[in-house]
Amino acid sequence: MVVRRKRKIRRQRGGRAHGWGIQKDHKGAGMRGGRGNAGVTQHNWIRTIIEAKKEGRKPIGKYGFKRPQEFIKKYKTINVSHLDQTIDSLVEAGKATLEKGRYTINLGDLKISKLLSQGKVTRAINITVDRATESAINKIKAAKGSVILPK
Repeated sequence: MVVRRKRKIRRQRGGRAHGWGIQKDHKGAGMRGGRGNAGVTQHNWIRTIIEAKKEGRKPIGKYGFKRPQEFIKKYKTINVSHLDQTIDSLVEAGKATLEKGRYTINLGDLKISKLLSQGKVTRAINITVDRATESAINKIKAAKGSVILPK
């Protein structure tokens, strides 16, 4: 069979872009905007939003804050209000004692190393702990209790 016309590529030899406009348009993925999910934040944005809503997530990007690793808690803590609310159950479990209306507890036995001051204290509690904030110590003393810190 005789070829009656020359192929288009013969005409494009010597031309820089070979019919693709500018040179960068035909590198790899042509003029379609990339392969796969390329361009989802530009020309496919509405599709991205719709798919994200179906999956119940935010469309794209970073959200929230990840705390730097050096600031993660070094000690296990407890607030004075939580201790005040749970002291009776700790007495029942044998982890604290009650003598003459005063509770005594060693937080080191519970693997708690720091006492924090959030909340109110309504009972007299004698606490032995490795660390405590100044305001936690003041709240315990105001409730006629005491905090024993090792030196």
